[in-house]
Amino acid sequence: MHHYQPTNHFSKKLLHLKKSDPRGYGRIRKTIDRLLVDPDGADGRMVGLYHGKLKKYVGRRDYRIIYYWCDLCHKENKKQHCGTIPDNSVIFFDIYHKKDKKKMKKNISHA
Repeated sequence: MHHYQPTNHFSKKLLHLKKSDPRGYGRIRKTIDRLLVDPDGADGRMVGLYHGKLKKYVGRRDYRIIYYWCDLCHKENKKQHCGTIPDNSVIFFDIYHKKDKKKMKKNISHA
């Protein structure tokens, strides 16, 4: 099991979703739990704002989770978010609804 390391941005959005979309929040939490067991289960890599980060779909029409994990970072020799984060962590950067994809490109304050 890997360590859960959400950014402040991710935590705020997740808390908002817990209130605004409780069913979606439940599906997101299940997906996060699966990623903590197997972070290699990504559905692809991001381009643009989160270039190179991993994405995981939560349902076909719903949410996208943007994350990265330390083992992969070490393999690729990027060491982007080290510091006080434990080596076996999964870092969660953002979550967005598929319909908001275009808005996300304009959102520069993501950490």
